[in-house]
Parts: sequence; structure tokens; C-alpha cells
Amino acid sequence: MCAIQIGSRREVLWDEYLIDRAEGVYVRMHRPEYRGEAFRCDAPWEGAHSGYFQIFRDERLIRMYYRGSGGGFDEEGDRKGTDSDRWCYAVSRDGKTFERVPLDVCTKPEYPGSNIFFPGSHDNIHICLDTNPDCPKEEKYKALIGTHRQTLEYWKSGDGIHFAFERVLVDDGAYDSMNVAFWDTNTQQYFLFYRGMHGERAKDGKWSHEGGGIAYHNTGLIRDVRVRTSKDFVTWSRPQMLAFGPDAEDYELYTNQVQPYYRAKHMMIGFPMRYFDRWEDEQNYPSLPAWPQRRQMIIAEGRTGTAITDGIVMTSRDGLHFRRTDEAFISPGPEDGSNWFYGNAGPSLGMIETESDIPGRPREISLYFSANYRVGDVVLRRWAVRLDGFFSWRADFAGGTVLTKPFVFEGEELYLNFATSALGHVRIVICDQEGNVIPGYDTGRIFGDSIRRKAGFAEDLSALSGKPVRLRIELKDADLYSFRFEKAMHLSAQTGRWNRQD
Repeated sequence: MCAIQIGSRREVLWDEYLIDRAEGVYVRMHRPEYRGEAFRCDAPWEGAHSGYFQIFRDERLIRMYYRGSGGGFDEEGDRKGTDSDRWCYAVSRDGKTFERVPLDVCTKPEYPGSNIFFPGSHDNIHICLDTNPDCPKEEKYKALIGTHRQTLEYWKSGDGIHFAFERVLVDDGAYDSMNVAFWDTNTQQYFLFYRGMHGERAKDGKWSHEGGGIAYHNTGLIRDVRVRTSKDFVTWSRPQMLAFGPDAEDYELYTNQVQPYYRAKHMMIGFPMRYFDRWEDEQNYPSLPAWPQRRQMIIAEGRTGTAITDGIVMTSRDGLHFRRTDEAFISPGPEDGSNWFYGNAGPSLGMIETESDIPGRPREISLYFSANYRVGDVVLRRWAVRLDGFFSWRADFAGGTVLTKPFVFEGEELYLNFATSALGHVRIVICDQEGNVIPGYDTGRIFGDSIRRKAGFAEDLSALSGKPVRLRIELKDADLYSFRFEKAMHLSAQTGRWNRQD
């Protein structure tokens, strides 16, 4: 078995990739915790159909782009206004709440001082901050627009506000959802994840309207996610549907929200919104809140009243093969009149590292999901997980062990991100390539809850750097989220500061 080269990168334990043998240990998904309202779409140009939020850090500023759109039905079931799409801009300093930024782009007198940056009516726009070091300044921000012609347009900008049409990027998909692109530093290429269609009524990855409109129950049509790659954002590889394994259920994914994980850039993570039309279970709908509104949706628009959405999570090491959870990462939640509609629990694209609301606690990762879709002003809610905490290697109280595959690391110290109960523990033993224990490399039982705990050994860890080793990991009522080998800190005689020697 060839040793895996991990160097000093952080290994997040989100899959079975590093596991050779395991007993009593499994990969556990961790659901996010609610933190509060981050933004409310209550401006005159926003409303019940606002969505496709996308959030990213741009130097010291946190940018947010989203669709502002009204429409929907009121509490009596009467239609409200129109749902013309306008694209809007907001910012945040802390990642916890967002504020609109007045712009000079939209000059309509009925929207004075609006934050509309793209006034044309488009169903979806994705804004990509291009981190390719060779990207021209005037193309630093890339807008991808899915059109009604089922093409994907590319618009460019140097400031992220004023965009100019460049060209049709690709035209082999349906694109009537948010289509995501980014520069991947690990493989030095662009990835494009986008909406495609398959099934007996699909045609070459696109919608086929033969046999009826798309507003009603679309048996024979399945929304999917496809991927292409490019070195230059011009010439693209052939499209491929994401692969979830031969036994994966073929259900519909409305969005993909794939992004590189910023703390371990060899990993990708996505938060698709899962779509299912439950018209066959119609006996439920009169019992759910907001029945007058839903009833009118069913009468007027069919599936918009009977489809239900939630959010799942998936991870990948190559951008094509994904480990996908079938259990919901986030569900619509307790019935309160704002949820259990098509479009609720919609995940935004992007994650922001934020300070904890509890003094003394470590920083956490904020994620954002929408609520109130179709029935009121859309609300963007903030949720959080611990750093690296989407999944873990978990053993219950009975305990368990993992023997990793052989790997080669670089460094002098080992740090763990873990959590145990008061009676639980994590124990790390370093073995040779054959699995034999190397004397002097046993941490003993470690307990606590830390995102960065140094694992101590009797012998010098640097003696094993660059050599094939395995870890034997013992867990008891414990979660291990990630580990990382690092250079040790040294005091510089020149500057008087601590740093890592390369």
C-alpha cells in the first residue's frame, strides 16, 4: 500500500479516505446550531421570492449578493404584487448581520438609494471572486447568469458592482438555478458546478417542454448537478454528472453550493438544497400552517404548493465523486407558518469564520439559510458549526479504534481538534507502515474539548517526519474532527518573535 503524502496540511475527518480498518468508529454528521437573524428582505424591491444568497470575505469586507424579488401570496391566499428579479448588494463587518449598501446603478425613481447592482430581471446570478493570481484586474469579479435560453453568460467586473457582458460561457445545461464557479488552488484550475437535467423527458441535459409546462408535477424530469473544469475560463472539459456511488438514490438537487473548504483546501464541501414534490402525500397540506396561501399556490402553480425542500451536505476530494448525506443537514424546522414550503431551508453559498456569541469560546463557522420563502419577506438566518465540525470520526461509550492507511507527514508537532465526555477519551499511537507500535509515541488518554490541542509524545516527533507511518486512534465517547502536523514554534534571535521555521 502506497503511503499518502499529507505533508503539513490539515486532515479533516469527513470521510473514510484515511481509514484502513475501523471497529466501533463511524463518520458522524454534525448539524448546525441556530444563532439568529442575519438579514431580512423587507425593502420595497425585495420580498417573498428573494434568494440565492452568496457570501464571501473580500479582504476586510464581507460581501453578500442576493436576488431581491417580491410576489407570493398573502395570509388570505391573494397574490401579492409582482416577482420581478433585481440583484442586490449588502456587506458585513462581523459576519453576523448584514447591511444594504446604497448604489448608483439603479436609477428608477421608485427605488431611491437602493442597493440594486444589477437591475435587469434574471432568475439567477452567481458572483465569483476570482483568486487566480493570473486573473486580470478587470475580471476579478465574475458574474455567471443563467438565461431562459438555457445558456450560461459570463459578465466581468473590476469592482464587484459594475458588470459588463463578456460572452456565453457554456451552453450544455439548464442553468435555471445558481451555477457556481471558483479557482481551485489545489489543482490550479477552475471548477464550474451547474444545473443539468436527466430523465425520460430531459433533452441533452436541458429542460424539454414537450408534453406539458414545467409548473406542474414533472415526472420524468430530474434536476441534477454537473461539473466541468478549465485552466483559463475559456476552454472547458466535457461535462460530467456528480457521482454519489452506485447505491445512491437519484433524487433531485435544486442547488449545489459547492466550495473549497478554506481550512483544508484539498477538500470541497457543498450544501445542496434537496427538492421533492410530495403531491402524492396531499393529505398533509391542510394540516400545515398557512394553508390558504398553499392552497392558492397549488391551484395557480401546481408544484410550487406541493414541493418541499431541505438542505443536505456533501464532500469531495476531486470535485466529481462526492460523499453525500441522505439525512438532512438542515430541515425546515418546527411548523411556524414560515417554513415547509418549496424554497425554504435554502442554503447560501459561502461560509464565514465568526467570533462565538459566548465569551471565551473559540471562533466558529457561520452558515446562512433562508426562511419565509413564498409566504413573507424572506429572512436569512445564521447557523454555526465548530471549526472543521461538519463531520467527525465518532465512537460511542463502548469505544472503538481506527488504524489509518500509511501516510507521510512533515512537521514536529501534532495538533488535534476533538471533543470527549467527562469519561471519554482520545488516544493516539503512532505505528510503522506495517502497523507495529513505535515505542515512545503514545499520547495516553486525552480528554476535553478543544479545536487545537497539542498531542504530547515521549519521543521527538520530528524523527518520524518524512517517513511512512500509521496512526492507531482509540476513541471512547469522543469525536475527532481533524488533525494536523506542523512545524514547531521557535523564538527568532533577530526579531524576538515566535515563528515556524521552514
